[in-house]
Parts: sequence; structure tokens; C-alpha cells
Amino acid sequence: MRILLIDDEHEFLAIVSQWLQAHGHRPVSVFDSREVMGMIEDERFDLVCMDLLMPYIDGLQLIPMIRNRQPHCPILILSGVNDTRIVVEAIKEGADDYLLKPIDFEKLDAILKRISAQSRS
Repeated sequence: MRILLIDDEHEFLAIVSQWLQAHGHRPVSVFDSREVMGMIEDERFDLVCMDLLMPYIDGLQLIPMIRNRQPHCPILILSGVNDTRIVVEAIKEGADDYLLKPIDFEKLDAILKRISAQSRS
């Protein structure tokens, strides 16, 4: 899968990107959330994985923007925010799933397999 990773933590992006590559995916990492809309305009992704708390444009603002450009692209939130109200808000805005940091890679793998299976059907 071609996966857009959006997070303002360089180390997190590097770790997740390496894991995704090792599992046969094609990640594209973005550190600055202001670059996302240009990428969404120019490229198609099978999945967007992003943090919520970022400078410039936060995840809750990005979700509807991404939905407008790529309405069928699943959005997975990868965040350290463990607040039920924020999770519910992200889902209301259009996120498909939510995974807490630090990332449990077994859970991430299960989510990726589910998304991949849904896109094939």
C-alpha cells in the first residue's frame, strides 16, 4: 500500500516508515503538515496515517481537508492523545481508526491488513 505518514516527530516518522517498508508498503513521510494538501492534490494514497497534535495544521483540521480531496482514502490516527472526546471528534471528522502511541506494531499490522482487504473488495 502507498501510505502517507504525517507527524511532526522525525524519529517517529523514521521508525514507522522503516517498519512499513519492511512489511512491503510504500510510505511517504511528511514532517510539516502545511505540505499535506499539495501532496493530496498531486498523488493518490491507499492510506493516510497522521498525528493529531502538530504545529501549523493539526490533525482534526486535516481530516476534512483530506476527505474533500480523497474521499475514499482511509485515515488512521496515530497519536499520543488518550482523550475519548478527541478520539470521538476525530472519528466524527472522518478518521477511520485510532491507534495510540507508542505504536503497537501488531495492532498496526492488523489494521493495515483489514484496510487492504476492504480496498480489494
